[in-house]
Amino acid sequence: MVAMASYVATGDDYAGWSTGRNFGAFGLVAGLVGLTGWAALHRHLPGLQPRDAGDQLLIVAMEWVGTGLFVLMAIGVAGSLMLSSKARGTVTVDDVGVARQIGKWRRILRWEEIEGFVVSAYGGVTLIPVKGWRRIEIPRFLDDYRGCIAEIKAHGIGSLPAERLKRKRGWRETILLYCSVYVYLLARDARVSHAGRIVSVCAWVAVFVWVWTDERRREGRSWFGWVGMTTMVGLPGWLVFRMAHTW
Repeated sequence: MVAMASYVATGDDYAGWSTGRNFGAFGLVAGLVGLTGWAALHRHLPGLQPRDAGDQLLIVAMEWVGTGLFVLMAIGVAGSLMLSSKARGTVTVDDVGVARQIGKWRRILRWEEIEGFVVSAYGGVTLIPVKGWRRIEIPRFLDDYRGCIAEIKAHGIGSLPAERLKRKRGWRETILLYCSVYVYLLARDARVSHAGRIVSVCAWVAVFVWVWTDERRREGRSWFGWVGMTTMVGLPGWLVFRMAHTW
């Protein structure tokens, strides 16, 4: 008979979803201010044109400060969502290994696959696998956090240095990085033919889909998936916008 213990995360509001919404609302307002400044500088708003140096300086400040605050608030919202996700779900410890489940998403590491754990700066621990990147994060907001960690230690799992949390860039990510830079340079270069710029964007999307699909197949859901999907949607869109304005 397999001995099993389940621990429920009780920190759904730890990341402060209300705080995240405030960040989002403030960021939206800041983004609108930045967009207004940009549109005024590029003469897209006939009724809001700088008449002297003071007005021009104000509009430039609107563009840069608004855009900067928008980016900062977007990072804050993303961090809030990530922390909220980590503070939910259940952790199951049995004779087979440790499983982490959040909604329908489930990840398991067998005892022979676990090298050790690293104590996280914000609380909780991260289980480090012997191979791969299929880590499991155990939040400190469990109904019996100490009991969960004690049970993991009882299976011979020890602490590892914090440096083990750093991920070494693989060759797939390196290819994607160089492809991204190359496509960016092609897309903004008006001397390149239209066909060449379009083909370069399509090639970048193809390479990204390949890397992202292989990552999910090998490791399952990870930070690369969330960031990658945002990049795959945002970067080609920006490139097409840039290309349309330089043709």
